[in-house]
Amino acid sequence: MSSYGNYPQQPDYGQQPGGRSEYGQVPAYGQQQPGYGQQQPGYGQQSGYPQPYGYGVGGPPPSRPPAVTTAAVLGFILGALATVGAIFLFAGGGELSGLDDGGIGVAGALSGILFVLAVIVLALAVIMIWGSVLAISGRSRVLLIVGASLLAALGLIGFLGSLGNPGTDTGGVVSQLIGLVMSVVIIVLLSLAPAAQYFAAQRARRGR
Repeated sequence: MSSYGNYPQQPDYGQQPGGRSEYGQVPAYGQQQPGYGQQQPGYGQQSGYPQPYGYGVGGPPPSRPPAVTTAAVLGFILGALATVGAIFLFAGGGELSGLDDGGIGVAGALSGILFVLAVIVLALAVIMIWGSVLAISGRSRVLLIVGASLLAALGLIGFLGSLGNPGTDTGGVVSQLIGLVMSVVIIVLLSLAPAAQYFAAQRARRGR
């Protein structure tokens, strides 16, 4: 018999010899639990879904692809050439209007045609220059594609028309062909996947 107040120590409820519980071993305080503190994927981390070109949520601004830069530079060049062409057309129309004797003769008709063409070419020059600004700043590629398409159509018409005219200046034919090729290159470059992803990323970034 034990003395008064001295009872043999009883095991805890559910405890088994060796310090193990019937429900399994209880880890010590502060022991790392499986999976506790394990690094989870960060917010905006890619998880199987393709991200736009050079863009991530909370990341730096997307980098401009070389295709967009090249298309914008070609657009500036064509815009400058179109401006020079419009100036020559205005000058030619003015000279022809001075040859007219006051009536609406051949010179007057040609002068009117040249003035109309000068206005059209000047408008295309403005579209190309402004479209290049929008493209190189990442705002939009639509205006530059529209301007390049119009210039390509005019260049194709002029080139085909010059082929049927033996007296056409060779320099004029070459310049029309160069403008046509440059316009087509702009359209192709802006239609590539990197350019499309770049402008999509820019739109998403502005919409945040």
